[in-house]
Amino acid sequence: MRLIPADRTQRWLALGNLVNMAGTGATLSALVIFLAQVKHLPLAQAASLLTVSGLVGVLGAVPLGQLSDRCGPRTVAIGAELVCAAATCALLLAGNVWVCALALATKQLATSGNTAARATLMGKLVPPERRAALRAYQRSVTNVGFTIGALGSGLVLASDSTAAVYALLGVDAATFCFSAFATAQLPRVDRGSRGRGLAADALSDPGYVSVAALNAMHSLNRAVVSVGIPLWVIYGSSLPRWAVSAAMILNTTVIVVFQVPLSKQAEDVHRSRRALLTGGLWTAVGCAALAVSRALPTAAVWLLFAVACLTLALGEILGAAAGWTLSYDLAPDELLGQYQGLWQLIADGSSKAAGPAVIGWAVAVGSLGWTALAGGFAFLAVASPAIVSWAPTQTRRHRAAEQTGPGVVTDGSMSGTPPR
Repeated sequence: MRLIPADRTQRWLALGNLVNMAGTGATLSALVIFLAQVKHLPLAQAASLLTVSGLVGVLGAVPLGQLSDRCGPRTVAIGAELVCAAATCALLLAGNVWVCALALATKQLATSGNTAARATLMGKLVPPERRAALRAYQRSVTNVGFTIGALGSGLVLASDSTAAVYALLGVDAATFCFSAFATAQLPRVDRGSRGRGLAADALSDPGYVSVAALNAMHSLNRAVVSVGIPLWVIYGSSLPRWAVSAAMILNTTVIVVFQVPLSKQAEDVHRSRRALLTGGLWTAVGCAALAVSRALPTAAVWLLFAVACLTLALGEILGAAAGWTLSYDLAPDELLGQYQGLWQLIADGSSKAAGPAVIGWAVAVGSLGWTALAGGFAFLAVASPAIVSWAPTQTRRHRAAEQTGPGVVTDGSMSGTPPR
């Protein structure tokens, strides 16, 4: 895929994503400072608000994903982005902790639903064989936008100015408005089916639920990078603290450069099996590198640290690419929003709830904990191909049962071609 897509639709999609993620990157680290220093909340209370609102926000994926089937993903995405803008403005004007909590929860719910709606929209904008490439390009754009925003946030926080922090959140609200405008430039796509209830169709599909859970376990890789490496640097190594920033820069660079070309290794269900195997093994190697580095000389620690950062990034790339393909190819087109919502719920629930707990335990235990993580990811990698091979048969049986049973709402079609 070209650096700048030739297709007008993909350009608007990328531009909206870039601006939106720049705003997200700018406010991610600034929110807790805003709540503690500007709104004068105790630091523990501010951190708790952000944690709880993030967990509550996960719940927005399923209902808004399902609403995408009924009203169209483009409409739902625009609405969710405008709600995010309004919630950010409410946070700026909040006069007490309860208004802050309501604004944060509303923003997180809308953000989660927007992610599901945009995933559905991207799945309908291009043919099935181009979905993985589109998602890979958009993920690279996401990382670029997030990095730009994080750099801007660093400059604002360094100024130690209350007005600058207010302005930063105001810019975040404006980015949501621009993202809604960019989404409005995209063509309308076909609506889906109403479904049988809140995620009832997706939850009753054993093949899809199993693969969604498998993807969630692979997604713990991201918690290793975002939580595990910073904690390991500070509490488990002799490296300077700026090594955390170096790790994040390396991770972002590798993803931006290699996400699109490596995503070709997961363009269909068959290739996704191998991508999950390879990606899981890369992640296991990264965890093992951190496990054996504690008692080594500093030069060796730096080398293993670089190996861990690189292999974890490769594991994340392959796992994400396989997840996109499976989330689309095992779902019926007419219920794509509902299925994407459930996929998002399971993935986000894992990364936000289980991720910090599992990775925190590994860091606390030390080398034994990292060794256990490496073994867990290796086992997950080896088991993944069998689970992915089993899932399409189960989804076909589920759709056949839906066709012959009462209350049929789908035609049983699958957007992808399962392995023979």
